[in-house]
Amino acid sequence: MVLVGVLWGCTNPLLRKGSEEVTASSSSSSSSSSSSSSSTSPKSSKSEGKYTSIIEALKSFLNIKVWLPYVINQSGSVVFYILLANSNISMAVPILFSFLTSSLLGEPIEKPFQTILGASLILIGVTICVSSQE
Repeated sequence: MVLVGVLWGCTNPLLRKGSEEVTASSSSSSSSSSSSSSSTSPKSSKSEGKYTSIIEALKSFLNIKVWLPYVINQSGSVVFYILLANSNISMAVPILFSFLTSSLLGEPIEKPFQTILGASLILIGVTICVSSQE
């Protein structure tokens, strides 16, 4: 269960950071291309926008900073379902690892006391549930 928490919790901030970088780079490239295509008709610009969004989605998925954390995150889901099949308990602790990873990446935490208190209470609650199952 701790492995699931690590796989889910550590990858969430990495996914967020990778998608922000891809979005920032795509918005800078689309702003330069939109200024050159200002003479197109409304119908063609609508279809171009549709294809552009598909291409941007493919570019973001091909970026290693997006797909690698995504694959690791999904492996956490596989481990979670294996645990569900083999035990009575259906809880994991990704919040604590998400908090730690966000801190290591330097992301600001809006309410640190409440975040630490909430993560601690979740950790205590899961520990009680796991120990009562034995």
